Amino acid sequence: MDESVINSVLEHNNIVDVIGSYIPLKRAGSNYKARCPFHEEKTASFMVSEKKQIFKCFGCGKAGNVITFVRDYEKISFLEAVKKLAVRAGIPIKETKGFKIKRSKNELIYKIYSLTATFYRENLKLHGKVAMRYLENRRISQKSIDKFGIGYALDSFSGLKNYLLKNSINSKILEQTGLFKKNNNDIYDAFRNRLMFPIHSVNGKVVAFGGRILQKDQSGGKYINSPTTEIYTKGKELYGLYATRYEISKKGFALICEGYLDFLRLYESDFTNVVASLGTALTDSQINLLSRYTNNFYMIYDGDFAGIKAAVKAAGNVVKNGFSPKIIILPEKEDPDSFLLKFGKEKLEEKISKALGLTAFLKQNKSLKLESKEKIEQLLEIAGEIEDEIARELFIKEISTEFGLSESALLTKIRPKRKRNKVVEDIGLEKFPEERNLLKLILNDSSLHKKVALEVKSDYFFVKSYKEIYEKISEHADNLQKFSGLIDEMESDETKSLLAELLLEEVREMNIEEVLSSIKLRKYKRELDDINREIRNNTDNLELYKAKKELKKKILSLHKKVVNRTLY
Repeated sequence: MDESVINSVLEHNNIVDVIGSYIPLKRAGSNYKARCPFHEEKTASFMVSEKKQIFKCFGCGKAGNVITFVRDYEKISFLEAVKKLAVRAGIPIKETKGFKIKRSKNELIYKIYSLTATFYRENLKLHGKVAMRYLENRRISQKSIDKFGIGYALDSFSGLKNYLLKNSINSKILEQTGLFKKNNNDIYDAFRNRLMFPIHSVNGKVVAFGGRILQKDQSGGKYINSPTTEIYTKGKELYGLYATRYEISKKGFALICEGYLDFLRLYESDFTNVVASLGTALTDSQINLLSRYTNNFYMIYDGDFAGIKAAVKAAGNVVKNGFSPKIIILPEKEDPDSFLLKFGKEKLEEKISKALGLTAFLKQNKSLKLESKEKIEQLLEIAGEIEDEIARELFIKEISTEFGLSESALLTKIRPKRKRNKVVEDIGLEKFPEERNLLKLILNDSSLHKKVALEVKSDYFFVKSYKEIYEKISEHADNLQKFSGLIDEMESDETKSLLAELLLEEVREMNIEEVLSSIKLRKYKRELDDINREIRNNTDNLELYKAKKELKKKILSLHKKVVNRTLY
């Protein structure tokens, strides 16, 4: 791809604006922080630098620029990410032969899932009498069946496999799709004789499936879902969000249920601001995804003990992420589906209007059989994990008001649990601090590179990653301010991550002369050790003694310049 196009995309897409459209960012000094969208974590270790246009997670090590973020978050190719950001910034791209996006493995798996969704839909129409009878009994309309692409998996070990092979899909890729299982050397359909619910990404692509049994004596679980694949990670998608996100934004809140059928009943009853968490506990990734459209989360789970417990857990996780949850109270033997069928839309609207915040709900709830002390301890445990200071103080105030306790008493209970986030302070590779310090100085002030290059070559670096970074800095010395592009020049993810660390780390006051002297002194001492070893094997070589004498002079000279530094 033309490098000028990439540079233009990087220049015209502010990384804070782009990443902020995917996950909520909070200012942290001159940078921004969030919980990492690439791994589960309780404390925010994902940092974004607006000045340097890079991101870095100090938890999992992921690092890069705005293009790599979009590529990895949306699980698309680098070229697709460039094109998407170009469209966002209004940058024209010519679709010439040389620029055509090649089909990646991910794109092929997307195609397979699209074909599979079509196959399941056709099966429901042609061979799905039992499945259709089930949907009719559950009073799911044909309109919803069509809108959400509900289908049927044949009671066959090779129905889907044969269909894909007939559609020119290479058998070698099938095992990687999550749609098949393997027995010895043979693969067979994973979903058989099940009602199929396609799971879409937020941009509307089918990325997974959920399959429900149609017979009580059927083997396997009541529901089975797609495993993690190249295009799908369990706990990162929300069922139906692609179809309801704009209604969620418009109405200002989201209804969150647990299952497919509860979702469909709510949607058919005109509660079109609904999503389902796919039967899992509501995760940080799902909360961050939904927070693009609202900060108000309404849990509408089953009214039994398990449903209430799940609702409290989900609401607690919403609070930890800095948002506002409410819990809708349903009768003990009802779920959203059965409640709407029995009592109708208006009664549920009343329930929604009376929804309670987590603290008030726990205070009033008796079905969980918790004593007041246990309820307070549970709430304080949640409070201790809220990173945002203001959000934590407000939550403590809420607990104080509900339970009639002083805020100071509650704060003393959670302070010992709070751990200071040492994202920047506690980083590794300190065996050779001189190398790290030199790189930080150059990256912070590119004008220093010219001076450094005259005195230090890449072979002065003993750490391979530091050496690679220094070499890339030297290659791009004329344009060192384009840090986001420099990260892409690194060959390995480890080096990209290390460079991002160096860019985000605070540069304390250091003397460039002292740092240079330290690096040179260390290099000369290593050379002196090598010469001494050679002399032991070749005592008559006068040239070696001469070289040793010269090195000693250099070392003595440098020793005078280095103050209070420990070498070797």
